[in-house]
Amino acid sequence: MVNRVVFEEASTLKAIVDAVESLVGEASIKLDPEEGMGLQALDPSKTAMIQLILPRTYFIDFEADQSNFYGINFTDLSKILKRVKAKERVELEFTESMMKVTATDGYRKTFELPLLAGTPFEFKTIKVDYKAKARLDSDVIPNAIKDLKIIGSDVEIYIDSEKVEFKAESDKGRAIISITKEDRALIDVWAEEPSKSVYNMAYLEKMTKPAKISEEADLELKTQAPLKLTYPLGGIEGAGITYYLAHLQV
Repeated sequence: MVNRVVFEEASTLKAIVDAVESLVGEASIKLDPEEGMGLQALDPSKTAMIQLILPRTYFIDFEADQSNFYGINFTDLSKILKRVKAKERVELEFTESMMKVTATDGYRKTFELPLLAGTPFEFKTIKVDYKAKARLDSDVIPNAIKDLKIIGSDVEIYIDSEKVEFKAESDKGRAIISITKEDRALIDVWAEEPSKSVYNMAYLEKMTKPAKISEEADLELKTQAPLKLTYPLGGIEGAGITYYLAHLQV
């Protein structure tokens, strides 16, 4: 039985593939007739995890006869998508052993990739009672990282009921980026208690890929606990990319 999904624009699929490939080269996706498409993968060092949920209503066409898991080489898929224009419609078609990628924009071009053994998974919930949350314009974190990298390799993130702060320190000096309720970039902020933790900046930078296709980023914190970063997608309820990143002991 052939299962297939269709993305209206390749730019969306490109960003999703980049988001996965930045953490893991290979991973399994799940296609389910009720749930849509899902993915959960842990990076090799077990420092970060990515979850992708795309309900079937996210796609312009979705066909799945039953729940199936397909192993994909995301590094190879990323290379293929570099040959696809951002506005092209892209169809992914799955058989037992092959994934066919078809792009359409005036004419059709098709690539075939062998599938890897699919590894079944169940979505895990990280058991953290988050104490603070901020909703930011999606370009805030990528820009903050570009600024902070000048100074250091780790970033301290702080959230209270009034603001969000990103800070880096090293022998080169200190950099602080503060976004308050008065700033348009901070859409909303909530804090049961002020929270802060330190994270590896290189990992956090990898987690900025979905900013290209999401208007906002939801950042959740608890002191000395993993960070949770979610990018809602397409205005579809439940659709999004979520990252978890382990904190550094300081």
